[in-house]
Amino acid sequence: MPYDDPVLKELGGYLRAQEPGMRERADAWATAIGLQKVDGLTPSDFLFETAKLHIEGKITQNQARRRIGNYYAAKDEAQGRDPDKEEPDKVSERMVAVINDGAFEFTPEYLISIHSKLFKGVIANAGKLRRYNIRKNEWVLKEDSVTYGSADTLKASLVRDFIDEREYDYGAKTTKQMIPHFARFVAQIWQVHPFSEGNTRTVAVFAIKYLKSLGYAVANNMFKDNSWYFRNALVRANYADHAKDVKRDWSFLEAFFRNLLLGEANELKSRYLLIGLTDEEKRKIKRLTKAGAIRSGQKKVVRKTVNKGGQKTVDRILELLRLHPVLTQQGLMCELGINRSAIQRHLSNLKNAGKIRRVGPDKGGHWEVIG
Repeated sequence: MPYDDPVLKELGGYLRAQEPGMRERADAWATAIGLQKVDGLTPSDFLFETAKLHIEGKITQNQARRRIGNYYAAKDEAQGRDPDKEEPDKVSERMVAVINDGAFEFTPEYLISIHSKLFKGVIANAGKLRRYNIRKNEWVLKEDSVTYGSADTLKASLVRDFIDEREYDYGAKTTKQMIPHFARFVAQIWQVHPFSEGNTRTVAVFAIKYLKSLGYAVANNMFKDNSWYFRNALVRANYADHAKDVKRDWSFLEAFFRNLLLGEANELKSRYLLIGLTDEEKRKIKRLTKAGAIRSGQKKVVRKTVNKGGQKTVDRILELLRLHPVLTQQGLMCELGINRSAIQRHLSNLKNAGKIRRVGPDKGGHWEVIG
C-alpha cells in the first residue's frame, strides 16, 4: 500500500524533481522510511524534516546523521529515551547512506556489514549472526511459522547460497528470465535469517545493492509502497505444509520484482497470500479489493470505491477479521491503506458498538466478530 502519511506523500513529490541528485536522494529516503513498516515502525516528524533538508541539498548526509544523533542525545537528557522513534529514525538515515554509497561486494561478509552499518548502537548484536533458533507466527500462515535456518549452521548456509548464486550467468538472460532465479536467491538468504532482528530490512538493502551492481535500474520506491507485501511474499516463498497441500510459492515475490524491474503493475495485496482459503473466501477477498491488477502498457484506471472514514471501510474491516481473526493492526493498515490512528479509531468504535471483541492478549490473541 502507499505509505499513508501526508509528510511522506510530500516526499514523494521529489521523485519527479529534475535537479541532479534530488530524485535519487528522495528515492532512497522513501525506500528507507517505507522499509521500517516491515517491523511496524514509523519514523518521527523530525526525521521527515531532516530527510527534506537532505533531499533539497541544504544539508549533507553526514550533517543529517549528526542532526539525528544530536536530537536523540538531547532528548535522552531531557525526556529519556524514545526507542520507538529512535530506531526507525537512525536506521532510515543509515539506509539512505548505504543505498547511495556506491560500494558493493557479493559476499556473506558484505551482507553482515550492512546489518552492522544499519543497526550499530540501535539494537543488540548488530553485525553478528543469530545464536539461537527462532519461530515467528505469521498471520498469512494462520499463525504458523516458516522454518528458519539453524543457528548452528548460519554462516555455512550463507556461504553455500552465495557460491550457488555466483554460478548463475545473468548476462545470458533477459530481465524477465532472471527474475524467478533472483527471487529465489533473495528468498533463500532471507530464510537463513542470519540476524535476530532487522533481517528483512537488511536483506532488502542488500537486494537493492546487488541489483544495481548487476546493472539493473531499480525503482527503490517500490519498497516504500509495498514493504509489508514484500515481507509476506518472502514468508510464502519459504513455507510449505504438504499435509495441508500448501507448497512454497514464489509467484508473489516474482510479481514484486516484475513490478520493480519491468514496470508491471501487478496488484500486490497481502490478503492474496493467506494460506488455506476456500473458494468462497477468495471471492470475498477479491470483492474487498479495488480495481484488479493493471499490467504494464495498459491504461491505468483508478476507481474510487471507498470513503476511508465511511461505512465501506468498516465493512471491509469486519470482513477481514471474519476471514482472519489474528490479523494485526499493522495488517489492517497495509490491507486497507489507512494509517494506524484510523484503524485504532475504527476498532474502538466497533468494540464500543458490540460488533467485535478481543479475545486474549494484544500479542497472541485474536478478534471475534459478533453477529
